[in-house]
Order: sequence, then structure tokens, then C-alpha cells
Amino acid sequence: MNKNNDHSETGARLGVSRSVVFALWASGELGSVKIGRRRFSTDRQIDAYLSRLEQASA
Repeated sequence: MNKNNDHSETGARLGVSRSVVFALWASGELGSVKIGRRRFSTDRQIDAYLSRLEQASA
């Protein structure tokens, strides 16, 4: 199941603050979707971001 994660859930999953989540969204490093005025990252987008970080550190 693919879940939409708001900034607090995304931050908790990544272990970062609200401002870091918004900065990642603004830079495009972390994918997001916008529904109305709210922005979310799906589980798939978070997993892809983490995979890119792992590959970069290898």
C-alpha cells in the first residue's frame, strides 16, 4: 500500500525537521504531490530518495 505522508510523517520517517522536509521538497530532491493546498510525499518517493542517498554514499 502506498501512503501519502505529510511533512510531519515524512520528517519522522527521515529523522529530519519540518524545515528540512520543506527544503527537500523545494529543491526537488524529494518528490512530492500536491493535493489542494497540501503537499505530501508517497512511500515510494521517500524510498526512492533514500535509495539515492545510499547509492551516493557507497
